[in-house]
Parts: sequence; C-alpha cells; structure tokens
Amino acid sequence: MNPSTSAKVTLSPRAMRLAAALEEWPRRTLTLAELWEVFAIADAASAMRPSRRTDLAEALEALTAAGLISCSHTKDTSVTPALPTRLKLPAPQPSPSAAAAAQAIAWRPELAWAASARLTLGQIGTLRLINDWLRDCGRDDDVVPLRERSLEVLGHEKRLDALLNTSLFAPGRLTLGLLRTFRAHPPLSTRRIGGGPVLLVVENADTFDTLTRVLTADPGDVGRVAWGAGAAFEASVASVLDVTEVRAIAYFGDLDADGLRIPASAHRRAAQEGLPPVCPAAGLYRLLLEIGVPQPGQTPVPHGKALELAGWLSEPLATRAASLLAAGCRLAQEAVGMRALQARTEVSEWQDGLAFP
Repeated sequence: MNPSTSAKVTLSPRAMRLAAALEEWPRRTLTLAELWEVFAIADAASAMRPSRRTDLAEALEALTAAGLISCSHTKDTSVTPALPTRLKLPAPQPSPSAAAAAQAIAWRPELAWAASARLTLGQIGTLRLINDWLRDCGRDDDVVPLRERSLEVLGHEKRLDALLNTSLFAPGRLTLGLLRTFRAHPPLSTRRIGGGPVLLVVENADTFDTLTRVLTADPGDVGRVAWGAGAAFEASVASVLDVTEVRAIAYFGDLDADGLRIPASAHRRAAQEGLPPVCPAAGLYRLLLEIGVPQPGQTPVPHGKALELAGWLSEPLATRAASLLAAGCRLAQEAVGMRALQARTEVSEWQDGLAFP
C-alpha cells in the first residue's frame, strides 16, 4: 500500500515511535529478529512487560493499515499472537497519517510550522519529543554538547547527528540554538614546526612523525603538522577554528577509498565551519604515485564511484587514483618515508601544495 493514498489512521504513541525507528533502518527489509531489536529501542519500557509481543503485534497492525509497512505472509506461530517473519519498508515519505498526527499535537510556538509541513511519521515523532522537551525544559538556560542533548531529548546520543542534514534543520525550522546545544569539536593533535600559515594534516601517525622531522629543517609556509588520526579528521577539522594563525589546510593520506573519502568529507565540514578548504598536498601524492607499490586485494570500486572519490584530487592525480581504486589496489602513504624524502634533495619536488597561495 502506498502511504500517500492510505486512509488516515490514528497511531498510538508506541506505533509512532516504532515508525520513527523503522525510518532509520538502513535497509528496506528486516527480519523478525531485527524487528525485535528496533522495537527494543522504540519502546524500551515494554521490555519486561508480559504484553510485549501483543504490543508489537498491535503496532504492526496499525502501521500496516497506515501503509507504512508490508508484512510477509509467513508468520512465526511459536507463540501467540503470530508475528510476520519479515517486513518490507517503503521509502519514508509524507502521508495522511503523518498529517493527521501533526495536526493533533499542541505544538510549542517554536515548532508551529510542524502542523502544516510535509513530514514523515518518523519526523513527527522526533519533533514531538522535542516539543515535550521544550515544554518541560524551556526555561532552562543550559547549553550542552550535541550528543548530550541528543541522548536527553531523543534517547540516543547520535540521533541529532543524523538529523542535522535533513529537512528538519531547513531554514525556519530546528536550529542548534533552539535546542541549546553545539557540536563539540574533538581535538586535533598538532605540532608547531614554523611560523607559516599552512596546516599540513597527515592521516597516519608514522608519516606524521616523518614529515614533522623532515619539515622542521625547512618548513617553508607550513607552520604546523597535524595527525589526522584516520576518519577522526572528518570531525576534528572543526578544531582548526582554535588555531587562529592557520590560513590554509593541506592534507596527505592513503590512496584508497577511505583515504580519499576522509579529506573530501573534512573539506565539506570545513566549508560549513567557515574554515579554509582542505586541499590535497599535491607534491606528496605525486611522489606516492611515483614510488608506491600498489597493494592488491581491495574491493574494486566501480569506475564512476572511483572518479567521484578521486575528484577531491587535482588532475592528473585524480585520474591515476581512480584507476588504482577501480583495479582493486591501494597505496599506503608510508611509502613516502624518511629515505624517500631525504633522497629528494630539492624539497620543492614534493612540497607542491604546501605553499600559501
């Protein structure tokens, strides 16, 4: 059944919470065992109740009537009531049930827009929790980190993280200020080597140590070298705000799918925070492609996706990196080690991309 054509169905708070949790499920199908896991999150208070199975069955019946799920014909009849062994979830979208639910809620003035917005049931359920929090805690003036607020209001520390780039945070809707919260920035480990305005971020610890020692003798425009700590840099890039002298950010990491995804993601986060762009340390990547020995055994990346991942690099580096990924190979940045760098008597051979524009 298509949710957009289903009749208006009044859903219980429990069914609303289950609908919201199912919208966050990463696949469009789930087994009964997986359903129990989702239900444990959506209705934790029912964990010890004898009626737990009946509660779930009633919620599933309501969601089916609302067109929000499809249940398999195969049932688990080992205990009554019978439950479907598999669910199919349509893509979340606004529905008559969601509109009816929104109109039935007494919204706080800050959320009055929710009564007429095109929202899914999951979004309505989330906003209802925020509405209750604003009602009960609206007079408080405490400002706490995002994940603390998320756990307090939504019951899970990462829920707000997932919502920040959704329509709930579109202009005129939710803001971090309304929720009296902020995104805490994990620290970025840096070492000062000169007085220049360029921050060089290095993905892995050993190459960070090597480049720090080599650049100390002739740092050029590099003032600091930072250890990105792998994927942690996607969040810790925001800590560059605390290093006021930084005017440019260069990055050097592995040439593999994650090694390219991390700086591209950090680049987007830097733009959101008003920071300088995260640019590739072109000379170091060029040296890595020159001397590195490809390591096979990676899952080949489809050509189009490989080009997308490598798009953060400049040409011709991007094309060469994409070919590497498509072939199921990678290059570890540790190939650009102490001996390789010292063998280049002219540091300009690999310092391309480290100069301040």
